[in-house]
Amino acid sequence: MNSLSEKWTLDIKKLSDAIQSEFGRLPADLLASKISEKDWSIAEIFSHIITVNESYYPLFDQIQKGKYVYSMLGNFAFIRKYFGNIILKSVLPTNPKKQKTLPLWQPKTDIDSQTIIGDVQTHFIDLSSRIENLEPLIKRNVTIASPANDMIVYDIQTALDIIVAHMKRHFEQARRTKQAIVPNAL
Repeated sequence: MNSLSEKWTLDIKKLSDAIQSEFGRLPADLLASKISEKDWSIAEIFSHIITVNESYYPLFDQIQKGKYVYSMLGNFAFIRKYFGNIILKSVLPTNPKKQKTLPLWQPKTDIDSQTIIGDVQTHFIDLSSRIENLEPLIKRNVTIASPANDMIVYDIQTALDIIVAHMKRHFEQARRTKQAIVPNAL
């Protein structure tokens, strides 16, 4: 590996390829299908991933411009580590506990199921580019807050671990959804 950012961009590329392979040929009506009214469709799952990831973009931009100010809690390494570990453990694909999604991160209501796979692919390219541009900040492991709550702080490397783990978790959710709506798919 030539850079720290490769750790995440390679994972994103693998996930992008897996999404294309797993869901790229599904028709729009199946991408929009739900197991039940309370469950998300595959399209909604991918919309949620995009929404969560894009909520970090303003923070990344502010950090790169040197205009980002985090809460005083960010000055304490043990607090950053504590919050980072809690959030990371909660989004790991191996954590079976279902999480309640904050309104900020709900899937968009105007999802185009015909383009969602291409949309997520384009988003992953953009996300990888943004991560590569963060390289100097990744090396310094700067502090960042959760987009949902500026009192929840962690290191940027942990933030990127959280983003990728969250994407993997929802990829697995999308696979389970596909299996339920197309039983002979896997």
